[in-house]
Amino acid sequence: MRRVSFFGRIWAAGLVLLFMACFVLATGLPMLAAPGPILSGKLTGPEWLQADPEAKQAFCRKAFQTFRASPSQSYIISSNVQALTPEGLCQRLDQFYQYAINDEIPINQAANIAPLLFSDLPLEQP
Repeated sequence: MRRVSFFGRIWAAGLVLLFMACFVLATGLPMLAAPGPILSGKLTGPEWLQADPEAKQAFCRKAFQTFRASPSQSYIISSNVQALTPEGLCQRLDQFYQYAINDEIPINQAANIAPLLFSDLPLEQP
């Protein structure tokens, strides 16, 4: 049985790290986590209102995909809900959390409620 020297192990580890770095660079995957806070669906109104606009948009893109995939969404006939975009969802969440009574409702639940609650109001155009 052949023993691998300490330097041999270092060399092998270096090759593995080099391979991983080339893979990350080739696939375009980020090597470091995205800057800024990430909004969790368990957070509530005050965290939403204080969040960075980029973090809000990232949350809304994910929540929008979930909202569009929900079975109940296909039964909604309001044109304001059917025309909703991720940016519009963020507007609805901002509207939802303007009322202090909604402060303790988690963001993921608000993302389900807000588009329906404000469906009669037109979306602001950027």
